[in-house]
Amino acid sequence: MRHLLRCIFFVGGVSFALLQGTSVLAAEPSSFQTGLSLQGFTGLLNTPSAHVQDEGSMWAQYGNQIDPRWRTTTSFQDNYIISVGLFNFAEFGGRLTNTNFPAGVRDLSANVKLSTAGLTRDKPYFPVIGAGIQDASGGATLLRTSYLVLSEDFWRFRFSAGYGRGPDRMKGAFGGAELQAHEWVYLLGEYDTKETNVGIRIVTPEIGITPIKVSATAKTSIDYRPGNFDIAVGITFPLDFRKQKQTTATGSSVTVQRPSVELQAPNSEPKTPNSESKIQHSESTIQNPEPRTQKLTDLHDRLVKAGFQNVRVGDNNGALVVIEYENVTFNHNEMDALGVITGMAVQTLPDSYKVVRLIIKKKNIRMMQVTMPLAVVAAYLESGRDSAALKEKLVVQNSSADDDGLTYANGDTNSSFLTTSLMLWPGLDTKVGTEMGVFDYALSVKPELYVNLWKGFQVNARWDLPVARSANMDGRNPSYYNPTPARMERLMLFQGINLLPGVMANIGGGQILPDINGTLNELSWQPGDGSHLVTLEQSWGRNSKTDFTQTSYLASYRYYYTPLDLSLGGTAGRFWAQDKGFQLELKRFFGDTAVSIYYKNTRIQESMSQGLPLKWQAAGIQFAFPLTPEKDMKHYYKMQLRGADQWGYAQETTVARSNSAGANYLPPVPLALNPLPSTALLRSYYNRDRLSGEYIASHLDRLRAAWIRYRDSF
Repeated sequence: MRHLLRCIFFVGGVSFALLQGTSVLAAEPSSFQTGLSLQGFTGLLNTPSAHVQDEGSMWAQYGNQIDPRWRTTTSFQDNYIISVGLFNFAEFGGRLTNTNFPAGVRDLSANVKLSTAGLTRDKPYFPVIGAGIQDASGGATLLRTSYLVLSEDFWRFRFSAGYGRGPDRMKGAFGGAELQAHEWVYLLGEYDTKETNVGIRIVTPEIGITPIKVSATAKTSIDYRPGNFDIAVGITFPLDFRKQKQTTATGSSVTVQRPSVELQAPNSEPKTPNSESKIQHSESTIQNPEPRTQKLTDLHDRLVKAGFQNVRVGDNNGALVVIEYENVTFNHNEMDALGVITGMAVQTLPDSYKVVRLIIKKKNIRMMQVTMPLAVVAAYLESGRDSAALKEKLVVQNSSADDDGLTYANGDTNSSFLTTSLMLWPGLDTKVGTEMGVFDYALSVKPELYVNLWKGFQVNARWDLPVARSANMDGRNPSYYNPTPARMERLMLFQGINLLPGVMANIGGGQILPDINGTLNELSWQPGDGSHLVTLEQSWGRNSKTDFTQTSYLASYRYYYTPLDLSLGGTAGRFWAQDKGFQLELKRFFGDTAVSIYYKNTRIQESMSQGLPLKWQAAGIQFAFPLTPEKDMKHYYKMQLRGADQWGYAQETTVARSNSAGANYLPPVPLALNPLPSTALLRSYYNRDRLSGEYIASHLDRLRAAWIRYRDSF
């Protein structure tokens, strides 16, 4: 208790001094920013608070604090920390600790914290309770602790107190206080079960036009060499990389004018297209269709000029207009293309049309159709209000090939036949926190070529061109890393087939990997609104040099929870390295950035182990995001150069294994590997698993934001 009182007296004394000298503290406090501690969880200096970091944010930090246990044995300690706010009640983090090695410490650890803050945000004086765990298991456990903590905010203060179980850190009672001395300056004091610490943290506002904030923390111990400061610096940013204080699309205004024409819609009673439709439209014949046909032609030409492929625009000689298109330029999200085309339709079509139906195509295959009233969507695009009205009238269905009663103004124009896309993206192979080095890498450029032929058919070729690598990955230790020369990695043919609405197959054959020829096949079923997805995958390959044959059979299920853009999935069966087991994944989208937390549990056949552990478990985190502009260049002379619509980086750590390999054991072959190419169904056809009725209906703001941003470009 005396240690906690020392912290409070220190922070209170500094507060009183500031209050006497300035009026800053007299002002009303702004929102309390939760900061990252020097240990990796949110909190004070070495102790946690009960709060978690902002939902959808990422924090990266470096610190030089030396653990008290190692002060006499090491001259330095590097602490590299990554933390992600995955929910408003949970954060996940990873830490790499490095001291003098090999006699010192090199360790990867993870931490998880849960909080009740999301439940009590409307009750400012209700205490927040948090619970967390750090470095619970793995090859080496040097920073183990679990804790329960309670926090209470009062004016500019946040008080925290809790109990930790250790055994390596924070064993016993701890507590501290934070003072918001300025909007972005915080004074900190704590007792961490061993020492009393004081410090200051600075978190800048968003820098310039970016959403990035920079943080710096200085800490000294009152009990050990007072005045000798440990430093931590870092950055934090939202995972969707959008400024938090920007004017949202819903709050902005845009004028969308529909052209007036002399023709009026017929007064006959509208009929429903089918028994489930929420939208009614007239099928009566217009006596003088020429002006309407010209408007359809104008819209068709605008779409082709904008770079959309396989375009058709037609109507049913009544109040319904149908627009078919394939998007190849808005490669961050299919919602951007949907918003742009919807805005074009509202601008171009006359009032006699009441309903618009957009048919989304991929590789010239009809994937999804979106039907909505033109008047309702026009009102939403103009004001940003009444999204509920549009959502109520919106009908999204797995597309069929029903063209009965439709007349198209033009043929299938700007065909995707023989179009090519060259995608350039970086290949990055890393090894982090191993016995060989802190961070080793091999960087390459991977050009990937796609050639579209007939409906659903494409040729895929990929090369790997080495650029640079760290010293430990130069090939002198083949068991650690065996570098390869520039080579072609893949040359395959793929045929996509829409078997039934919601049922897709993708059949591929050719060179899967260097010296391995075979097949990669998928079958997926996404019924209804897309909440559920079942996938079956089969692969077979033979090494042309060794004649070794490998097969994999995998079954996957995914459930999508709309309000959080969250999916929970699992895959089980025989993986590519012939290991058998399962993988669980929790994935959440923040804008176009996907963050995945996953767990692998697999077993190698004893006859193939060759010294490998028969059982292996790992946990990791993966980030996946587009590495290309939101709007790519159009095809010129059937050719397009662009970046990757999805680039991923994952880092995992061994949780358990059946032998006594090194502390940070890395299997020499990738385990629990699913050999899906970039032409896989979820990525190439389903908008990175976001082409569904549930996703479209819950992201109408993205539709409007895209139109506002690009409406002057077409």
